[in-house]
Amino acid sequence: MRRQVLAALAGVGAGALLFALLVLLQEAGGRPELTFIAGAAVIFASAVAVFVLHRPAYGTARATLKLNEDPATQFIYPFRGENIAQIVARPETPLAMVLARFGDTFKRAPAEMTREITVTLKGSKKGPFPTLTLQQLFLTLKPFWLEHVLLVDAGEQFVGYIPGKRALKEFTGDNAADKITKYVVNPIEKPDEAGVLREIGGAPEADTVRDTDDARYAEAMLWANESVNGLVVKRRAKPVGFISKVDILRLNAGRP
Repeated sequence: MRRQVLAALAGVGAGALLFALLVLLQEAGGRPELTFIAGAAVIFASAVAVFVLHRPAYGTARATLKLNEDPATQFIYPFRGENIAQIVARPETPLAMVLARFGDTFKRAPAEMTREITVTLKGSKKGPFPTLTLQQLFLTLKPFWLEHVLLVDAGEQFVGYIPGKRALKEFTGDNAADKITKYVVNPIEKPDEAGVLREIGGAPEADTVRDTDDARYAEAMLWANESVNGLVVKRRAKPVGFISKVDILRLNAGRP
């Protein structure tokens, strides 16, 4: 209704202005007749009204932007890619074997490792992760560019996400063993308790969206729980990336 009123007022104003100008032109010796003047004013007023009524409102086309569309995709940090090295570890696999496929990469200078790193820790029915093994893994990766840590249970179901930088800070410093047990071992063994990951900037499975969901839905999830740090984006039920709370709000800034 507001746009209809605005269109009407704009049309009336434009028509009145044109009518006045043409009348002045006639009084100054111009040739247009009054009928022509009125007709021209009406046509011009109608054109202005139609333009105002149907012009695209700011942000309207973007209001239903999906997370798999630009510019939303630019705000999502992917878990996989050509420039992302994948490290996958299971409780029963020795650390040396986990890193064997990378040769002596992690024995060389960190500057020589130009790729980001995603670590996926998968649970096993054979038993939980040894805390010492995980502590050694994170100490090994500390000088490198660890971007993401994904937690998966023994049934290959996504459990949660931890930002790489935060993982290195928490799992290589004071009380590292206790923190690894609290934020890695326990969530993998008991996914229902994965909400604890929010304490270190992470996201449990509950904090996930599909890439076909829109940006407004993602923002609504943030406001539904203020402890949410960001959302893991899934594609066909598989986690593919992370979008932070700040970036979700930036993405929606200025939308109606």
